[in-house]
This record gives sequence, C-alpha cells and structure tokens, in this order.
Amino acid sequence: MLTREKPLIALALSLVVPGLGQLYNGERTKGLVIAGGWLALGGGSWWFSGLTRVSVGLALVLVWVSAVLDAYKTAKAVGQPMDWYYRTSYVVAMVLLVGPLALPLLWRSPHFSRFAQWAWTTVIMATVGLFLASPYVLGWLVKQSPELVAVLQQAGIHP
Repeated sequence: MLTREKPLIALALSLVVPGLGQLYNGERTKGLVIAGGWLALGGGSWWFSGLTRVSVGLALVLVWVSAVLDAYKTAKAVGQPMDWYYRTSYVVAMVLLVGPLALPLLWRSPHFSRFAQWAWTTVIMATVGLFLASPYVLGWLVKQSPELVAVLQQAGIHP
C-alpha cells in the first residue's frame, strides 16, 4: 500500500466511528479510549434533556472532529520528528485550558508515560462528569431542604 493512501484511509475510518482511524494507525489504546468515550457520551446523552443534551451533542461533535484530525495527522506524520506542541508544558497548558479536547495531544506526546496519560485522562473525564452532573446534584440538594425551597419560591425562583 502506498504511504500517501494511509492518511486518507485513517481519515475515512475516523469519519465512520471516532477511534477507528487511531486503531488503523496502530494506536490501540488511544483508539479504544476515543471510541469508548464517544460511545459512552453518546449513550449517556439519552438521559439528559434540554441544554445539557445540546452540550453533550456539541461535545460529541468536537470529539469526533478532533479524532478525525488526529488520525489523519498521525498517519501523515509517520517517520517525521515530533513538533513543538508535544512539549510537556504546552500539553499541560492545553489540558488545563480545554480539558477533553486536548486528550489526543496528551496521548500523542512522547513526554508522558502511559500511567501519566491514564491519570490525566481519568482526572479530565471525572471533571467533565462532575460538570455535567452538577445541575442535577444541586437540584436534588435544594429539594432536600424545605426551608430553602420556601425561600427560593418567595424570591420567585421555582426549583
């Protein structure tokens, strides 16, 4: 197979299911994490409603687009030196600024061990989970206090 065809095949596979392009490129762990996360997020969106469902939909699209671009760039960069954006300081800054959107960058960086990659991924996904669950938890907590419900209703806020 010609090497110039490999990026196009990786691109096409990622368009079908995010993570397939990474599996094709030989990045098994990254491909399974992306595909599993995308499928879990998509499956979990059935329980959400309203604005949260829209947020989850946007997250799915962003993960899909980043997986497609990552698969294409990885296939194209085989045998080339790593770029400046894989440096530890840049990867950490991106993880702190954009969270899950920086996961492909984290997993491609040669400066992080597998343990560090899994640890960062776990922290990021737990943070996203807490962010998505916080409105439900806060609503439940408000309903546990009848006095707080009465005060909110007097203020014109209906929990």
